Amino acid sequence: MNAVRLGDTKCPPPSDPFWSQPARWRLIVDGKPLTPGTPWKVESPFGSAEDVVVLDPAGKPVFDRPVYREAPNVNVVAWGYDEDGIVKVAVIRQPRQHSDEPDKPGENGHPPVTFGQLPMGFLAKIFGQDALERFDAGAEREVAEETGARVVLKVERPNYPWHNPNPSFVSTWSDLLFVQVDLKKVEALKHDRSEPIFSAEFITLAELRHRIALGSDNDGALYRMCTANSLWLIFLCTHPEFAKQMFGDI
Repeated sequence: MNAVRLGDTKCPPPSDPFWSQPARWRLIVDGKPLTPGTPWKVESPFGSAEDVVVLDPAGKPVFDRPVYREAPNVNVVAWGYDEDGIVKVAVIRQPRQHSDEPDKPGENGHPPVTFGQLPMGFLAKIFGQDALERFDAGAEREVAEETGARVVLKVERPNYPWHNPNPSFVSTWSDLLFVQVDLKKVEALKHDRSEPIFSAEFITLAELRHRIALGSDNDGALYRMCTANSLWLIFLCTHPEFAKQMFGDI
């Protein structure tokens, strides 16, 4: 199967019966739906969304769904050894205003859902810089901004250093990096950021496993962000020598 943008010559025209089916996506602007099959796109420096149609091998349309593309970004495991040689990883607690509460889908007016997650962010070009930031530089900046760790000892990229947050509608991938820091050189977070972060800490792998298994921590942050859990797993698979610290003697 192949996906084509609306307006592509292979895409069914607005007059095609495909568009009259109730399962089709509609773009509604100011309460008024556009004609089904009309090409549309919304975009910003952070990403874009547009409708695409999936065709079968014979070129017949099967279904349509918006596709989301993100600007270049990094997801990072920030970690280090404490004074006893125990591995600790950074966890930040951040509210995510777009998330529904799991038991109240579609309801508005609730406080933002807070997630326990790892450092992540867009590269600096979208914030007004002329050149696209290198992935390693972007990772180091995000770690410093979001965890307070100021001394980087090593930057590592795993094999196949990307993951996709949800390939059913996201076409782009996040770059993955592991940043080893000096845990003796961690400063308190500054609170002048436009992106709110409630807190940051470095915790043991055993504590991380406990929080993921439970689903939350004592402050109510949820450990159910797929991108964070994915990268923590990739980190552990890349460094199996740390597995005992996470799981003990199994």
